[in-house]
Amino acid sequence: MTDTMTPAPDEETQETPDAEAPEQAPTTPADEGAPTMEGATEIPTFPGKEPKHKGKEGEIEKIADDYVIPLSDEAIKDWAKVDPEQFKAYAEQVAVGMYPTFAPQIQAGIPTRILLDPYVQVAQQLLGPVMTEPNWSDPKWGAALQGGVDPKTGRPIPMTLNEWRTFLMQHPNHNYLQSPHAMERAQNFSDALNASFSGKMMPGAM
Repeated sequence: MTDTMTPAPDEETQETPDAEAPEQAPTTPADEGAPTMEGATEIPTFPGKEPKHKGKEGEIEKIADDYVIPLSDEAIKDWAKVDPEQFKAYAEQVAVGMYPTFAPQIQAGIPTRILLDPYVQVAQQLLGPVMTEPNWSDPKWGAALQGGVDPKTGRPIPMTLNEWRTFLMQHPNHNYLQSPHAMERAQNFSDALNASFSGKMMPGAM
């Protein structure tokens, strides 16, 4: 959760941003490579991230983290003065604006963290531990959220996980070739190649 100032609420008049879901917002393709929320029972915790606040402030921090929206320490203190459910409604609206391709799922009550976690897990499998929150507005990460194309409408949609794997391996800024996964694959290929040639060597050959 980036420590960026978010307008603190006024105790008497609560305003929410004008971010709205786009009409006919696309949904993630339902194929075997797409992330699924079936069986999701709890919101994942981002690795290496420890909560900084306790009590009601901690509740606000947790909600902001669940919806992956930026909130400064000062804004957390201000929001702690109101009912956390009010902040949750606000967080959902902000998340819809920040992650429009996930708008239908967010509006259906699925926190952003659950929707993003499959992409983080795939990145960790290929690139190694991801110890800081990805910047989802950066094209090298944001492609996961809108790098796919709806075949019916031609509109951007989240990538399937198979598409995301391919993207991670090909995008130069992810440095996949320097990752342990890539090095292990290269070593396995080298070992298999050596074994193949060794089996064809003539008896007594050096």
